[in-house]
Amino acid sequence: MKLNEQVYNDLLTQIHNGYYKVGEKIPTEKALMEKYSISRSPVRDALKRLQNEGYINRIPKNGSVVIASSRVNRTINYKGGFSKYFSDNWDDIKTITLDISEVNDTEIADKLNLDNSSLLRVLRVRKYKGQPVFFLKTFYPLEFLSHISEEDFYEINNLRDWIQRKAEITFKYTNETLEAVEADRLVQNHLELKNAAPVLKIDRLTYDSDHVPSEFVEYYVNTKIWKYHIDYNF
Repeated sequence: MKLNEQVYNDLLTQIHNGYYKVGEKIPTEKALMEKYSISRSPVRDALKRLQNEGYINRIPKNGSVVIASSRVNRTINYKGGFSKYFSDNWDDIKTITLDISEVNDTEIADKLNLDNSSLLRVLRVRKYKGQPVFFLKTFYPLEFLSHISEEDFYEINNLRDWIQRKAEITFKYTNETLEAVEADRLVQNHLELKNAAPVLKIDRLTYDSDHVPSEFVEYYVNTKIWKYHIDYNF
């Protein structure tokens, strides 16, 4: 687990369970640096994330104060990513499940706060009018399979809605990281791209209603077909 994620997760848990109550200060940057034996940068990243999610208010030279014990919806909302294309073209979109398997991946298991590195991985391709647009690698805690058979996955178009019903959880919010990368051989094959073609890579970590990370998706997009689009409402 990255250092900033460890600080963030520890503070978030303490805010949720009431260790730090609304109106109380959390430890200073210096105190957190000493506690975790880390530099200032990951501490600031963790505090900035808590502030962006509405948990704390950072006051210069006066520390950080808890302002909410649950996630706050900000007044700035957006409809982003590729939702515009999905809503307008759903009948022309088809998702094909390529593989369901159990894998070991320590890095992704850490993102999902799992002690065991065994994960359920679902590989899919999403097509628009027959053209592949997305190649998706979706990871879940292996315990989700206790409610589901592997065969069930192959008939699903909207995996996120379906997995919530089957696993009896509710997805609450998502964090995404975007970067431009060169497609490797696997991505090239599934998106039908030329050698070394550039693609948009998105890592998406989704939390459930108990603030537990429950889904990690690594996906690649052919942006020559669809562009990443965001509309902000203030």
